[in-house]
Amino acid sequence: MSRVTSEASKKRILSGTVFMLAAMVIVSGCNSNSSSNSNGKSIENASAGPNGSQEASGSASQDSEAASPEDTGGETKDFVKLSWYMPKPIDNMKDQEAVEAEANKIIKERLNAELHLNLIDNAGWEDKMKLISAAGEPYDIVFSTYSSNRISDNVQKGALLPLDDLLQKYGKNILAKVDPRAWKAVTYNGKIMAIPAQTPYAPAGAHVFKKDLVEKYNFDYKSVKSIQELEPFLAEIKKNEPDMIPLLATANGTASGVTLYDYTTISPGISYSEKDGTIVKILDVPQNKANYQTINDFYKKGYIAKDAAIKTDYLAEAKSGKYAVMRDSGGYTEDGSKSTATYGFPTVETLSGYPTISTNSMTSAATAISATSKNPERAMMLLNLIWGDKYLLNTLAYGVEGKNYTVKSGTVKDDAPTIEATSGSEQTWAIWHNWLGPLWDQWDSNWNSTAALEAMKKSNDNGKASGILGFIFNPEPVKNEIAQVSAIQKESNPILTTGSMPDFEKYYTDLQKRLDEAGMDKILAEAQKQFDAWKASNS
Repeated sequence: MSRVTSEASKKRILSGTVFMLAAMVIVSGCNSNSSSNSNGKSIENASAGPNGSQEASGSASQDSEAASPEDTGGETKDFVKLSWYMPKPIDNMKDQEAVEAEANKIIKERLNAELHLNLIDNAGWEDKMKLISAAGEPYDIVFSTYSSNRISDNVQKGALLPLDDLLQKYGKNILAKVDPRAWKAVTYNGKIMAIPAQTPYAPAGAHVFKKDLVEKYNFDYKSVKSIQELEPFLAEIKKNEPDMIPLLATANGTASGVTLYDYTTISPGISYSEKDGTIVKILDVPQNKANYQTINDFYKKGYIAKDAAIKTDYLAEAKSGKYAVMRDSGGYTEDGSKSTATYGFPTVETLSGYPTISTNSMTSAATAISATSKNPERAMMLLNLIWGDKYLLNTLAYGVEGKNYTVKSGTVKDDAPTIEATSGSEQTWAIWHNWLGPLWDQWDSNWNSTAALEAMKKSNDNGKASGILGFIFNPEPVKNEIAQVSAIQKESNPILTTGSMPDFEKYYTDLQKRLDEAGMDKILAEAQKQFDAWKASNS
């Protein structure tokens, strides 16, 4: 999710944050979009906010007030402790005590409460939350998305609390700032089960080039519209720059230009065609095969590192500066400023495509309240406070001034200071803003500039909705087949993403056969059945 890109989007290229990478792996991940949350129930809200109200989209007035004891009718009289579970955004979070102490000054004063963050190592995150849910352990707030600690799974087992009444009573900042279209993505059987974050719903994809090499070889990078059109530049680099690797691809990170933007994932390997409204096996799409055949050709020509299939940290590789062409760092900026800031050296970018806004993209970051919470009202008040108090939000995200960041202009009490967050080995705290909720209230920084945030929001506002926005696939009838398919994909994805197979045609054909034998056709039929029922009920 790098400290510069939109946080949910950038997390997709952080090797430690496995759940965000899931949307990018090949048989499912050659589609940039996703649309299934796996519940099988149709989502009923459309563009209206809770209870049908048309809430303001995007960043509402920055004067939005946070809940205070006076606003809550004396309901904050008793002191309470609130717990919030989320995966660790970065490994080194040693300043947690200092950050919590600073944040709790505000939380105690405004809500007579104290927050403790339970930060779980990524490797054990999913299992930990399953154990907590199974045990009925009391806690208050949790990170839950379409792919990480899945909202739909939590709804099915009764782990989450419906939020409609709490939002109406204590969530005015949230209601004012959440994109009204996003409520349908978190609504199950007419009940809102999570708060969708402000996050890039459909970040534009881009080819990213090292600027010095583009200038040195006078390459017309703006003319590149497909992965195949990269070859003249890659060949030039291979021939003349022995210390450079022409194209970056890793085991869990597809190369620039592979993504099919007009297909939306329903289940790994099963996608919806935005062009013709059909549900297909993604490996059967001719352009998908052509793109991966090109990757294989590039690998054989030495444009991709020979050991690419065992490299798992795309971001670290990109920041090494030894690659000529990379994919975007979570969105497209015409001047290359986004990737330049993320990767740490001058770059230029050219647009590769726009995905559609899907159910999954709207829930790539979301927050829920546990059904076991002993203080759900205070939990909602806290979330509302974060959506209304910029200093609290940015303290939880960036950390403590002088310890985790320095101010470059303005002050932290201003609406819009510019700060420099620590990075690299010196970084000892980070929570991505969209994991907390209101991304658009992020301070201007080396994580995201104000201009980058405005570009993300504009992309959301202008984004095209998927034809199956609101459809939620229920995997339960085919869970065994999905498990078998997923096991094969885990093995094959590193080979496909890097093109490191000796005989592409044989490998691709054999993979299709193996997946079919594992139950891909049964998954396709079930997806089609559910889609037809959903379409009929929404026509």
